[in-house]
Amino acid sequence: MLDGFGLAAQERLAASRVVVIGAGGLGSPALQYLAAAGVGTLGIVDDDVVEASNLQRQVLHSIADVGRAKTASATDTLRGLAPEVEVIAHGERLTRDNAAAILGGYHLVVDGSDTFETRYAVSDAAASLGLPVVWGTVLGWDGQVSVFWSAAPGGRGITYPDVFGAQPSEGESCATVGVLSPACGVVGSTMAVEAVKMLTGTGDPALGRLLAYDARTSSWDTIELAAPSGPAVLPAEPAAPAEPAAPGGPAPAPGQVPPAEPGVLLLDVGLRPGAVPGAVFARLEDLAAGNLPPQLLDHPVDGPVVVVCERGLRSRGAEQLLRADGWRDVTSHAMLG
Repeated sequence: MLDGFGLAAQERLAASRVVVIGAGGLGSPALQYLAAAGVGTLGIVDDDVVEASNLQRQVLHSIADVGRAKTASATDTLRGLAPEVEVIAHGERLTRDNAAAILGGYHLVVDGSDTFETRYAVSDAAASLGLPVVWGTVLGWDGQVSVFWSAAPGGRGITYPDVFGAQPSEGESCATVGVLSPACGVVGSTMAVEAVKMLTGTGDPALGRLLAYDARTSSWDTIELAAPSGPAVLPAEPAAPAEPAAPGGPAPAPGQVPPAEPGVLLLDVGLRPGAVPGAVFARLEDLAAGNLPPQLLDHPVDGPVVVVCERGLRSRGAEQLLRADGWRDVTSHAMLG
């Protein structure tokens, strides 16, 4: 019924895998709305337990959950809200050592973490994998939201460090200076909106824009972001963020894999090995680590490579990785409409 959305977008949500970093003030509304919206698989990364002082802003949990792991409490709440959604609990702190392994199993990252150490670990791992990150923060009366994607088309390949610079020392937090609890709901819900737009290819996601929220005046400001100069800047392509079109021609019809013509290497970087008959399968995290399949290593650097995945997000990231490694004729496609 929703204009510009429709059944196809709903089916895309059902086939999507999203990982949310933090089941706290921002993760709570984001997780609830993504589950209720019909996202097929939700991962939750958090190593903390529920405390009574959390409950004014972390509405995913209740007084009965105090002392429980946040991932366990969140899992029970989400399954009660949307039993058909698969919930995967990662009851550990995300670090630079495990970030790529955790994020590599998803199409999109929602980062609601509250430390610089975690934010930069998320950003670096997502950039290496070519995955988009919906990021948000809230402190006191103020909040910010943006979408960072190293593989974004149209010159919007901007990452968190491009905007905020090198990792600083830890600063103030909600625990030390407080937060207006409903502001967490506003920002977390906005993050869910951005995630839905990215996953479905609808609307205009906040790529290349920083959205700043002031709860004192209930106002939003938009700050335009410029891509960094140098090799990190991606060439502009007339493509939608969640399903970029192939340069030089239209993308295949929804659900249709591009035909494997002679001399073309079809590379599948989706989450289900063997989903594309005749394709060479490779994990995105292996490509990012430089562990390339033999078929790709034997393929001429000027020979055409077509990269596919379910959503078009992982394949776009893989395309940029292969271009950076020297392959010249690489295009990416989504298999789902």
